[in-house]
Amino acid sequence: MNINKKILSLAAAILATANISAAKADDVDVAKKNAVLFKIHDIVPVKNAEGEVIGCDYNATFFNRSNLTIRNAGMEVSWKDTSIETVIENEKKEDAVKNNRKAGRARSTTERITDKTIGGFIDIPTIKPAKQVTVKSRVNTDRCFLLMEPVKFEVNECNAENEQGKAASSRGSGAAGARVGNVCARLFSYVSPDDPQYYLEFKVVTIEDEKAEAEAKQAKQISQVDDMYEKTVTAVDSTNSIVSGIK
Repeated sequence: MNINKKILSLAAAILATANISAAKADDVDVAKKNAVLFKIHDIVPVKNAEGEVIGCDYNATFFNRSNLTIRNAGMEVSWKDTSIETVIENEKKEDAVKNNRKAGRARSTTERITDKTIGGFIDIPTIKPAKQVTVKSRVNTDRCFLLMEPVKFEVNECNAENEQGKAASSRGSGAAGARVGNVCARLFSYVSPDDPQYYLEFKVVTIEDEKAEAEAKQAKQISQVDDMYEKTVTAVDSTNSIVSGIK
């Protein structure tokens, strides 16, 4: 049996390149390249004199991977308490049965005195490309655990400047889509505790880094195919020897 190693390696290289190209399309979102990454961390309960939790201090760290300088940025952040919805629903069911109310008119004490969503506003200092800033903030709530959940955010102020110092977007007013230019609206990207980047130091991903990573992946895949080829040839040679011996 003759196997053309050159053809096999070439096919493997083409396949590896195709796989890398497909992976790169997926990796762009995962690595959040060319974005302003931010994460919420170091959450600390704040207690009053009686020992009751009345607030949650936290840090928000922003890292600018884009080539724009971000100025005058402001971000509204909020967390939804999904667990409380179950409590509210159960209380309404109990109230409907106990007081013979229709489902639509049933009442919940928790719903009247507890917010389903907590949140606040973060003023973000100027962030130049490849720079990082950390902002200390506080939310007035006793449910600090919510801050470890995914955050809903809206950038409602932002000035972004390119390398020449020209405005890429400007601050405005009105609805969310009109308040901020499209550049800023799409620029910020949240990193949750489920993302490995959350536990690592944010860093710049350069074109050279991407190229080196792609080349390393390609070389590894070609090496694996070459190794499979060698093993296949060895196995075939062994089989031919056994067959020859039987003859």
